Amino acid sequence: MTNQETQTQDIDPICDQTHKCPCFACEEEINCHIKKELDSLSLQLLEFNKKTFDPFIQEITKRLEERVNANNKLRSEIDQQKLKLQKAEKLLASL
Repeated sequence: MTNQETQTQDIDPICDQTHKCPCFACEEEINCHIKKELDSLSLQLLEFNKKTFDPFIQEITKRLEERVNANNKLRSEIDQQKLKLQKAEKLLASL
């Protein structure tokens, strides 16, 4: 085998998929590697979103709960005022 033949073999490898090689003929191995990378990136993105948006969502939830509690308190006060008004109307009607 001459030097040129050796160089040609090195440049143009033939993959029989029986070994781990960096050539693009090993589609299954490449797909597996890509899936692992995607899984890793997905986990990183989820973690980033959790760190970024959890405090924001917690603050919004806290504000919402405060508003709901304030609204419930106001409704209760309105109901009490309605009862007082009804009693006053009955008292005036009986006079």
